[in-house]
Amino acid sequence: MGYLLILLFSLLNLGEGILVKGYSKKHGSGGMIMNAIIALFSFLFFLITDEGGFTAPSEMIPLAIFNSVLYALGFYLTYVAYGLGSFGLTRLISSFSLLFTIFYGLFFLNETATWLTYVGILMIFAAMVLINYRKESAGEKKSFSVKWLVCVCTSTLANGFIGIFTRYQQIRFNNSCSNEFLVISLGGAFVWLAIIGIITERKKLGYILKYGTLYGAASGLVNGAKNLTTIFIYLYLPISIVSPIKTGLGIVLTFLSSFIIYKERYTRLQLIGVALGATAIVLLAL
Repeated sequence: MGYLLILLFSLLNLGEGILVKGYSKKHGSGGMIMNAIIALFSFLFFLITDEGGFTAPSEMIPLAIFNSVLYALGFYLTYVAYGLGSFGLTRLISSFSLLFTIFYGLFFLNETATWLTYVGILMIFAAMVLINYRKESAGEKKSFSVKWLVCVCTSTLANGFIGIFTRYQQIRFNNSCSNEFLVISLGGAFVWLAIIGIITERKKLGYILKYGTLYGAASGLVNGAKNLTTIFIYLYLPISIVSPIKTGLGIVLTFLSSFIIYKERYTRLQLIGVALGATAIVLLAL
């Protein structure tokens, strides 16, 4: 069951990326408000699906508020990165965020691992190095900007800590308030993005709401389903196994979607990286 949930997560994650990239490519402007809409509908997803009443321990609230800042950063900077660079490379570099949870599970939660686990993790590392390596030939236009790289790296860092905090609060509060944690986190992200968006994008507010609401609502609901899936995954599998399998699946699905949908092309080394990622999935699932 856990492996099927990981596949579902990966498909939802890909779908969210395609929706956000679609709006960024077609309309471009209004990233703050657009992502505030995403956060709002993801927040509503958990608010509506909450059962047993809203009970949030006071000691959890500061962590959830800090997590909301990370969500706001992750939402917005990923959106900006999609607008500045290729879909495939943006998502492949973003997959580094799962390395945080791999190390968290192995070294802080003392989760058990076999030699196949470590081989699979090393193959994931090798796959990401190969996929993100691209030697530009003479006269070739630079494939990325410094701004794109900063956005990707910062959003990757934010998403990595979101994964750690999600698992930490599950363990700390014995899976009793995961829904409440995400309600506060996503609701807070909506507030941060909406406030900044109204200040910086108020002149384009009508345009953004007209064209961004549909994309934002769809992306938000997919994001909510993705986050809910993550909560259930951790009930079946240790985080040190879940994260590398997510990464490997993400590599393969990103390659296929960017190649088929966006017609992006890869070097020989990058293709070897994709093959390594696929092989690592098999090893980690054994």
